[in-house]
Amino acid sequence: MSEQNNDSGGGCLLWFIDFIFDTINNRRIRKYNKHSRGLEEYKNITTDMLFPYESYRDNVIISGGNDSERIVFSERILKNCSSQGRAVIVLHLGNSSLENIITSNSGIIVNKHNKNFDAFTLLKEQEICQLVFDTCKLKYDIKSSGRYILQVVYELLAAKKKRPYFSSFANCPYHQLTDKISGSLAKGLITKDSADNLNTLFMMGQAECAKIDSFFYDMKAQMNHIATDNANKTGGTSILSAIKSGKILGIDLSSTANVMLIELIVNSLTIAMNRGFEFTLFLDDVAVGNEMLKNALCQKSNHNNIICSKDLYALLNGRDDLFNTIAGEAEKTVILSHGSHLSCDKWSKYIGEYDKIDVSHNTNSGWNQSSRWGYNSNQGKTMNNKREYKVKPEQINRLMQNEIFIYDNQTGSLIQTTVV
Repeated sequence: MSEQNNDSGGGCLLWFIDFIFDTINNRRIRKYNKHSRGLEEYKNITTDMLFPYESYRDNVIISGGNDSERIVFSERILKNCSSQGRAVIVLHLGNSSLENIITSNSGIIVNKHNKNFDAFTLLKEQEICQLVFDTCKLKYDIKSSGRYILQVVYELLAAKKKRPYFSSFANCPYHQLTDKISGSLAKGLITKDSADNLNTLFMMGQAECAKIDSFFYDMKAQMNHIATDNANKTGGTSILSAIKSGKILGIDLSSTANVMLIELIVNSLTIAMNRGFEFTLFLDDVAVGNEMLKNALCQKSNHNNIICSKDLYALLNGRDDLFNTIAGEAEKTVILSHGSHLSCDKWSKYIGEYDKIDVSHNTNSGWNQSSRWGYNSNQGKTMNNKREYKVKPEQINRLMQNEIFIYDNQTGSLIQTTVV
């Protein structure tokens, strides 16, 4: 009887020793895997912690979730920019909630209810030519001699002491410019020498009149929902005037089919870059399929980008090259729940993989009367190193309301938390 108790006690001791060593080893493996994965979990976070004031120059991507979730982030980002006097150009498609935020931060909105946009305000003659020639250049193919026609219009406006607003160029009868020159001479607005010079310029660029007229006709149609027609009085807000005054300017594009308007805006931003101005470009669910817009986002200058979308990968029409380029420019990426498995998979790949120790157990143990100790243990353990997503696609898909992953592309830090 006593021998059986000793055998039983010895078996318990061996089982306990196995259990202790197994527990220690599993804990060590879990610690290694957690460190290798690099995911920090926090109970909650506020938007001011996520986007502190000093982050107003960061490139940020916000993708996923619903409108109410994303607008909270937009509000904080725009508030930061406003407090720092940072100019922001916001492009959106009828987002009234975003417009309310812009207004509350002393910004300017242009839409069908507030038609106050003038593309040429504060632009110099050379910059106006650049804007016209570089916008949809393949479609209109305006030759360099066309600048003489624009120069004639510019100088006639100057003679009348009128500022060169867009509507003046858009409503100009280009084939009647010689009559306009004669009329200005008859009224004493220009001298005979000036009239002769303007007529010479007209003759040099006359072949481009039809193209220029066509350009302005089409351009006016695309921006009619936001363009002011009071240029002869006070003009309106341009990209450059908003950036120069450090304002937030919200532009309702109405449709991404308005390619001319988008390219006009991008070219205006390029002019601001060339002048050395700093600004933020904020895209709210605006497709980046336009090559010119993509280049502007990736151009290294004194500007940063904020891209906010319900599904960035879908917005880019599933173009891997474009996604990798745009996402690669971001310093901070905020990922909310996505319904598309393709998008979830793409974000998982973007965040990356880690080396994980995977343990497989094969145990055959139990009490045995024939054993000296009364307990037999035959354990098999296999440890394999394998690559695994830091964040699995299904984890992105199953994110709850206001739950997010935050990925820092510079440091590689990864956080999972809930916004409160």
